[in-house]
Amino acid sequence: MRFALKAGMGEAVEKAVVAVARFSINALYFACCALPRRDEAVFVSRQANEPSYDFKAIGREFERRGFRAVFLTRKLQKRTIVRYAFHAVREIYHLARCRICFVDRYDPVISLMNFQCEPQPASCDIPVGVYREFPVRPVVVQLWHAFGAFKCFGFQSHDTVEGHTSKAMELYRIHRNYSWVLCSGEGCRQAFARAFNCPVERVVALLRPGYDEFARLRTAAFAERGAGEESGLLVLFAPTLRKSSESRHPFRDLAQEGGWKNLSDVARIEWAFHPLEQEGVAAGTVNQTLLDASIVVTDYSSIAYEAYLLGKPVVFYVPDIDEYRASPGLNSDPLKLCPRIAFTDEWRLFAFLEDCLNDPELYPWDAFEAFAGSAIDECDGRAVDVLVEAAFGWLGRGRCE
Repeated sequence: MRFALKAGMGEAVEKAVVAVARFSINALYFACCALPRRDEAVFVSRQANEPSYDFKAIGREFERRGFRAVFLTRKLQKRTIVRYAFHAVREIYHLARCRICFVDRYDPVISLMNFQCEPQPASCDIPVGVYREFPVRPVVVQLWHAFGAFKCFGFQSHDTVEGHTSKAMELYRIHRNYSWVLCSGEGCRQAFARAFNCPVERVVALLRPGYDEFARLRTAAFAERGAGEESGLLVLFAPTLRKSSESRHPFRDLAQEGGWKNLSDVARIEWAFHPLEQEGVAAGTVNQTLLDASIVVTDYSSIAYEAYLLGKPVVFYVPDIDEYRASPGLNSDPLKLCPRIAFTDEWRLFAFLEDCLNDPELYPWDAFEAFAGSAIDECDGRAVDVLVEAAFGWLGRGRCE
């Protein structure tokens, strides 16, 4: 919503437009609330046109338990703003009818809505300035789309080149109205609480269904290798999204300079720039190239955690790390946590990659474990069951029909 409003708009006009939008959203929501609520689970994303694997897996489990699953996924772009407006009306209607909503990113409709929330006692010890609206009708669950807490985001990165301004965070009430926030491990809870401006007690370490899918794919890959099926060596270069044009993009420079071509004698090379930089969408599925990769090279992307779950070695190329520490900031610093697999010089990077491709035993798995291991809790293969069981507990706690 914000990028569609701010272009060529003065601050006073922007505030007025947001105030009108907030009033309209809540008026329509109030009218729709005249209809009875029903056993419905809604899944909302503004960064994809198709439901993610996580959304579909959770939706199936809710349907198995007698709920109706509704998927409201629409990629918000300047050229789709009119269609998105109609999509927002549908979202408001279903938020008024459902019992629970899952969202995988910041959603402007949810953040501007006035839901029925848990009452907060006067003695509540939530710090000043931290969100204290926790909806109960419906329960709203932030199912963040990335494993771990690699780079800073949300309220951690406001007023940086890669983040929103404090004024925008306040005006659009960004990341407001989450009953619960899910993260991938105990080691991430504090970072998620700061990012979403919520009490740490509202952040729960519950793995997304994708965890079980990664485990299944890893087992299948090992079985194929055991059966002698090999597709050749592949190095995947996969950097994170640069939101600002002011930010350096070392992987773009790396691709253009061509020093990596020497690796072509040893392995196939693939470049996978962030899907939101391309025409595609971030759908939250496992890319086939990642499954085939022998080594993954990234900078600050959460693909590092996905590779970890798949048993893929990861190498970090971070020549701009001093700038990135300032904007948006890092929760996990690869140069500090795993310096043996983090490089700021491209020739040292290429030499290390060539050594590991020629002899995979040279890769220091303990260094990668030091980086990724604390970000993801262990699971017994029942991630979706555990998550949905928790969700039904939250529904029972907030039920007041």
